[in-house]
Amino acid sequence: GRYTTDLAIMGGVLGKKKKMGPKVPDHKDNFTVNITAPVEETKNTEPNGAQAYDFWEKKGKNTLKKPKKPLSQRQMKAHETIKATMKATLGGGDLRETVKLPEGEDKREWIAVNTVHFYNAASMIYGTISEDCVEDKPECKIMSAGSKYEYLWQDGNLYKKPTKMSAPEYIDKLLTWAGEQIADPDLFPVEPGARFPHGFMKQVKQIYKRLFRVYGHIYHVHFDKIKSLGANAHLNTCFKHFIYFIKEFNLVKRNDLEPLQKLIDKFFEVPKSET
Repeated sequence: GRYTTDLAIMGGVLGKKKKMGPKVPDHKDNFTVNITAPVEETKNTEPNGAQAYDFWEKKGKNTLKKPKKPLSQRQMKAHETIKATMKATLGGGDLRETVKLPEGEDKREWIAVNTVHFYNAASMIYGTISEDCVEDKPECKIMSAGSKYEYLWQDGNLYKKPTKMSAPEYIDKLLTWAGEQIADPDLFPVEPGARFPHGFMKQVKQIYKRLFRVYGHIYHVHFDKIKSLGANAHLNTCFKHFIYFIKEFNLVKRNDLEPLQKLIDKFFEVPKSET
């Protein structure tokens, strides 16, 4: 029932010399990985969504990496819509209902405001274990999600080529980059009636793909730290919500989810009572 990865079999230290898959930039994350989900934490011990997000807000509010620009009136209105929807549905425990497009809402507006929400959540969750994610930690010398996944940073600006870096540096750049995307009014329109750009969905998918990597690294490297904080169930609830949204709107390809695929499969298992 414990959470284990192929790291445990191989000694648990990524810093040691060992055979790894090729270093993979964004467009070549196509390896398989064996992972056993934390089964006992995916059953009856989970808080509902509202409780989980309240937990992370209290734990990580001082470490939240906020976008450089505040939300516009349009974004605030959409944000209030999602908060009202979450309050009405998360307390009931059915996260799958929370991700569905509310009647009368614009799909891209719904995805945009949820993107802000999931960005904030990932930032707060990582903030609670950031002191454990340091370059001196052998498992954090590279940005990984299991022994077969090493992620290289590339943003097309300062880093035009895939660049190897430590996990804390990678995640800092990832969250900074995502915050800049969200704060860009050309990508996330702020004026009432303004249309979303043609490339909106493509860029949003890139945001979700990269935010997933934060979870991948946390589960594979920092899950013991999460458990020591008594936060494993809260992490599972927030990650489940994130995955349900990804699946609902087809935002991340299956092969990009492989580092946590067995855990994800648990989320979609039909309870025996329903079969």
